[in-house]
Amino acid sequence: SNKSVPPKNSLSYTSLRNKITEATDLSDDPFEVRPGEQYVSPYAAFFANIEAGRTTLGTTREMEDFTAQIQEQHLECGIPESALRFQTTSYGRYQLPPYVAPAEHRVVVKVPIEAIPFESEMEKEVFLEIVGSRYNKEKGVLQMSSEKFASRIENKRHLVGMIERIVSSAKRLAKEFAAEDQNVMESTN
Repeated sequence: SNKSVPPKNSLSYTSLRNKITEATDLSDDPFEVRPGEQYVSPYAAFFANIEAGRTTLGTTREMEDFTAQIQEQHLECGIPESALRFQTTSYGRYQLPPYVAPAEHRVVVKVPIEAIPFESEMEKEVFLEIVGSRYNKEKGVLQMSSEKFASRIENKRHLVGMIERIVSSAKRLAKEFAAEDQNVMESTN
């Protein structure tokens, strides 16, 4: 027969489990209370950190308060950096030149329209005219992509610069339109 027979000195799962169970010394149990000794919780260090105001990360309440006071960074146009959502796609390396996928350096940014600080409804209308179909009305999100450069970092900078220029242009144009409307109103009176 072709059945392989384990050698006589090999151990079965049950015998290994029994050996481990027998070898485990119950006196090492951290929850065991020994007669005549005071109980010391295995979590004593954890509770000492809580009482001292430290977190499990090792930070103190003062450190957390300081980080809460740090102001969030904003783009020049007023959009908070936390509102920008960047997306990239990574492909495995090719074996032959050019070694990278064609869309390897593409960066997509998504910005919710609520995060853009418009001062008037006219600014928002001009902005939406400029961005056109890049704005998704159902989701309320502006989505733009760039693969102009051979670096994701440069494409990210390019997108941030484009957003800043679009927002500042929309604000400038809205002011020009408002001034033009004001001039028309004054000339008709």
